[in-house]
Amino acid sequence: MKKIWIVFSIFLMVIFLSNCTDSSNTKSQTILYPNNDSELTLLMREMFTYYENLKLDIERGTIPDKVREFKEIHSAVATEPSKSESPLYKAMSTVYLESAKKLQNSKDNMPEVFNNMVDNCMNCHKQMCPGPMVKIKKLYLASAK
Repeated sequence: MKKIWIVFSIFLMVIFLSNCTDSSNTKSQTILYPNNDSELTLLMREMFTYYENLKLDIERGTIPDKVREFKEIHSAVATEPSKSESPLYKAMSTVYLESAKKLQNSKDNMPEVFNNMVDNCMNCHKQMCPGPMVKIKKLYLASAK
C-alpha cells in the first residue's frame, strides 16, 4: 500500500508541475538561451559581427553584392520583452531597417550610408539599452566622418 501511495504522489506531483509551466511561445515570453541571453541579444551580437566584417570589406574597397538586413529585429524578444514591444523600439528598428536597405543600393557612397546606419543603432541604444554603445562605436568608418 505504501508503494502505491508513493507512486500516486509522484504522479500527482508530475501533473501539478506540468500545469505550472507555460510551454507556449508567446511574443511577451522571454526565451533565455545560454548565459541567459535573449533572442534579441543574440541577434544583435550576430548583427555586430556581420557589420564588423562589412566594415572591413568597405575599408578594403570590396563592396558586397548583397547586404543582409536582419528583418528579425522586429520579432526577436528582448531580455525585457516590454522594451522590444514598445512603440519607440518598433519605430527605431524600422529606421534601422530602412538604413540597412539603403546600404544595398549605395555602392558609390557606402561608407557614408554605413555610418548613417551605425548612427541609427547608436540612437536606439541611447534610448533603450546604452550598454553596447561602446562596442557599437567601433563600427564607425573613419574614412566617412
